[in-house]
Amino acid sequence: MGDPLFLSFWLKGFQAMGLPVYFEKALEVFPFSKLRPEAILRVNAVSFSEPPQLERAFAGEFDLKEMAGLAREFLHTDVAFTLEAYWDLWQWDEEWALKPARVSMEMYAPDFESGRGEHLLVEAGPEHIFLPHPESDQWRPVQSNIRSVLHLAQDLDGALPVERRLLWSDTEENFLERLEEYLA
Repeated sequence: MGDPLFLSFWLKGFQAMGLPVYFEKALEVFPFSKLRPEAILRVNAVSFSEPPQLERAFAGEFDLKEMAGLAREFLHTDVAFTLEAYWDLWQWDEEWALKPARVSMEMYAPDFESGRGEHLLVEAGPEHIFLPHPESDQWRPVQSNIRSVLHLAQDLDGALPVERRLLWSDTEENFLERLEEYLA
């Protein structure tokens, strides 16, 4: 599957009380898959090693306000709201095809154990779908996937009081440097 590509966001003046509002705003701008409209909402307390306090599946047309309302019921300074869903990206399987790709969006209250101290973490999908495929000479699908990540980042910037953001992956190499190498 490969290492995932992440988008981390730190929000200005972030406090636990704003968590449900920010979560709902993030949901409102997220481009959910038209090909696979389903999602799972989880609420965890303290850390992800603890069992979820809430886990609920949604399918078809789901109500984002209902989703945010469910999360709001568990508001505390040490919770995380996680949404696992799909968005439509180009993927290689002997040829390029637009398919649902798994994505997760996690929003952390201040006292929840999060990796980099960010308030919002988006796992956009495996990084290889954002890089040219060695068996293809087509750039448009990769460009489209990169534009999707950049549009999501811009939409989240517009919806939330973003102080800073970071695009990164777990690989030893810098993702942006690798992308620049392909483009050179």
